[in-house]
Amino acid sequence: MPYWTQSRRQPRAYVSPIVAAFALSLFGFLLIGLAGARPVTAADPSMSPFVPGRHIYDYGNVLSPKLATAAETLATHIETAGGGRVVLYTGPDSASLPDQATLAAAWSVDGLLLTDQGSDGQLAIGATLKTRLNSQQSSLINDNSSPGMATSASWIMSTLARVDAFVGGTHVFDGTGLLDDAAKQHIETAATNLGSQLGGTIYVDVALSDSEPDTIAFFNGADIRNAFDKKTLVIALGVSGTQIGGYIDSTSDLWDSYETSSPWSSDTMSPEAAPNGDVQAGLLAAIDAVQKPPLISSDAIPVIIFVVVVVLFSISAPFLWGPWLMRKLSGTTGPIKGGLRGDAVIESISDTGITISMPGVGPEAPDYKFVLQVTPDGGGAPYQVQTKALVPRLFIPMVVPGAHVGVLIDPTDPQKVSLDFSRMGGSSAPAAGAAAGTAGAAAGAAGGMDFNFDASGQPNSGDVSAMLGAVRSGALPTIKGSADHILATGTHGTAVITTAQPMGKTVRDMNPAADPSRLNDPVWLFTVEVSLAGEAPFPAVFGHRVPIAKVAAVAPGVKLAVAVDPTNKNEEVAIDWDKSPIGA
Repeated sequence: MPYWTQSRRQPRAYVSPIVAAFALSLFGFLLIGLAGARPVTAADPSMSPFVPGRHIYDYGNVLSPKLATAAETLATHIETAGGGRVVLYTGPDSASLPDQATLAAAWSVDGLLLTDQGSDGQLAIGATLKTRLNSQQSSLINDNSSPGMATSASWIMSTLARVDAFVGGTHVFDGTGLLDDAAKQHIETAATNLGSQLGGTIYVDVALSDSEPDTIAFFNGADIRNAFDKKTLVIALGVSGTQIGGYIDSTSDLWDSYETSSPWSSDTMSPEAAPNGDVQAGLLAAIDAVQKPPLISSDAIPVIIFVVVVVLFSISAPFLWGPWLMRKLSGTTGPIKGGLRGDAVIESISDTGITISMPGVGPEAPDYKFVLQVTPDGGGAPYQVQTKALVPRLFIPMVVPGAHVGVLIDPTDPQKVSLDFSRMGGSSAPAAGAAAGTAGAAAGAAGGMDFNFDASGQPNSGDVSAMLGAVRSGALPTIKGSADHILATGTHGTAVITTAQPMGKTVRDMNPAADPSRLNDPVWLFTVEVSLAGEAPFPAVFGHRVPIAKVAAVAPGVKLAVAVDPTNKNEEVAIDWDKSPIGA
């Protein structure tokens, strides 16, 4: 009996624990199924214990050991800088991941929470971190809340790097863990200096890639640029093994403010191997190759030096080497020391096409070849001489065939003469000045002055000088009313320009109340040969406005449409600019 009892009890004692264990197992599986079917309100059974000071819980082995160490460093930086607690939690599949809200609440993640199952990542920004990010920075982080085109490892590292930079106030996003502190500081200095030079903000993004590094650079650069304004320039780089590729956002307003050199081709850097396999050195070289261009390109320096030398020679030659050198180069004759005075009649003139600016003749004096009939003072037979001379522009209207001009004759060689334009027409410079004053007082109707003409029809040279002085001094009355009146009432014909010279005056200088559309038109002094129906051609001298649009067409030999006042046809001439030049 005792044996039975014992034998009876032993089976009961043995079976009961097995049944109990089986019942508990069924109950546990039921709880797990219910937990997956509805929101978790208690700690997820799959959640590992929280370890103070630890930020990376990579149970899915998404990160290599080296990247896990770099990620831990970035997370620690963010937390130390006041960005809140940062946690990365990965698993091999979704079933092994805790619910994000539960994890964030249970572990007090008020900064950044990243979860990833190896193929799909999610992030959440906590309340503390939100206070440390501006709207553009938050937009960038939120817009990249999942890996997208990037691998999970690249997405995790880039996200941590960007948040770390934003919280720390820097501009370098190292999502590779390849840059040491010295390299990061070098890039930060380069980015801030370039931003200061360009007047914008420069961000440098370095990310990992498992394929073409320039592709990840393109997408990262575009994403960062879209989150910021157009005063932001993004230099995005991708690294795949020892291959480096890059992209610079070309839609930035700073696009035209900088230049790139090798290894960049404009805004892209095609994948190429880092020199000697040193990826950090290759990244630094690529970043340093984006910079504000110097004011003077090194290629332009030899050209600039040449131009400066030529300009300095041109400017200084008249002063350092004197008029002698310039006359020697042009073949013209300067004033002859000890020369004998004489008078010459201009028989013919031809333009050599050369102009020279220097003291004594003024700016852009033309080089003319003259044939002269020379008569020495005190008697002597006239004789012919050929010579070249620089003609001051002031005297161009007076230098016409038949005009008289003073000369100095070389006592040792009568064929060598120099022209003295101050004695044009036999008048001296003071006489011309006196004539100018008289002409100013005697100025008649607008558009003309009281000129005298010789028997051959040429204007008196003294009167031309007086006209010039009157225009420059402002004594010449406005020509506006007279020109319009002559065009309306005068005899119409044509005229060929023999000389035309700007006077350095505008209509505004002479008549501020004139038609506003004409106020900026320059005033020129003209000598022309006029042709009217049924009459022989005759010369005329007058001051007239030139529309700015017509200035380039004014030159000797150009034919004009004109109207003439028959009562004073040698100076009351108006140009019809609407119809001139004829045949142009």
